[in-house]
Amino acid sequence: MEPSERWLLRVEDGVLVVEFPHGTGLSPADGEALLDRWRDVATPSAVEAVVIVVRTSRACSDAGRRALRESAQIAVARGVDRFAVVGERSKRQFLKRTIDVEDVEVEAFNDPSAAATWASPPDSDSSLTIEPTL
Repeated sequence: MEPSERWLLRVEDGVLVVEFPHGTGLSPADGEALLDRWRDVATPSAVEAVVIVVRTSRACSDAGRRALRESAQIAVARGVDRFAVVGERSKRQFLKRTIDVEDVEVEAFNDPSAAATWASPPDSDSSLTIEPTL
């Protein structure tokens, strides 16, 4: 897991998990740092799906929206075709709309465990775990 002041990011069993804890906000510099890290880990064949867990109730900044949209485009260019988004209802809807780019299946979840199950590759023997606290 790669911690930042603003997010947690890890790859497990072919799934890129990005978690935004309570109180997270993204400045333009934070958004660029997140995109740089995303580019490093979302290499072709290393990541099959993405799970984004938003535990913050803060409104998404313009930098956050741009980073989210660009991250989806980067992922698609590298072969990812499934995104699971987890958060409060309004956040799930926002994330799903923002990530909705061509060639990506986006599913919104209330439960991190359900999102992890959906995102895990079918041939994976291990199960991805995400803490259920929102």
